[in-house]
Amino acid sequence: AGEVQAENVLITTNGYTGGFEPWLKRRVVPVPSYQIATEPLGKDAIKARFPNLRMIADTKRLLYYFRPSPDRTRILFGGRAHYLAHDPYAGARMLHKGLTTVFPELADIRLSHGWWGYVAYTMDGVPHIGESQKGVYHAVGCHGSGVVMMSWLGHRLGMRLAGTANSKSIFEDRKLSFFPFYNGQPWFLPIMGKFYQFQDWLDVRAR
Repeated sequence: AGEVQAENVLITTNGYTGGFEPWLKRRVVPVPSYQIATEPLGKDAIKARFPNLRMIADTKRLLYYFRPSPDRTRILFGGRAHYLAHDPYAGARMLHKGLTTVFPELADIRLSHGWWGYVAYTMDGVPHIGESQKGVYHAVGCHGSGVVMMSWLGHRLGMRLAGTANSKSIFEDRKLSFFPFYNGQPWFLPIMGKFYQFQDWLDVRAR
């Protein structure tokens, strides 16, 4: 509803950058990440499957990640489902198949929740702190670890602008390359998804 004047602007929109900043638009790809929650299973059932109550991620390229819910009664399970046309119901059905692949004994378990959101990928696979133009700074590209990483990047960027940083971050002022033939619509994600799925299948066959 009005104008705001500032000496510096910080862009920390990560997977939700969109067309807000044209320079970043070609350099940050939003990738949808889906999650589901099972109906309550009980603390004993959770403890039997997560003895140390830790978060788990497998080693596939299209990996699954899962953990006990904070109240230790459900399993929260996430991974890739749909890339362009987003449907939380269809995504939940796909992840339910993944859940029962990891835990076959839960084939009849119902789900209580399903949702999705964007994570952000960069060309070189690491987060970036930098200055795209005079006075316009960014902290983006957390690759699915944004809950922890964005807090740290924001802290480092704030220290830089305040002049209180006593060292340079490893993520700072690296070249943030653009994706060829990409201008904000990640048309290539389904192709890459199939390619990684095939590579994962080959790995399983080799083992």
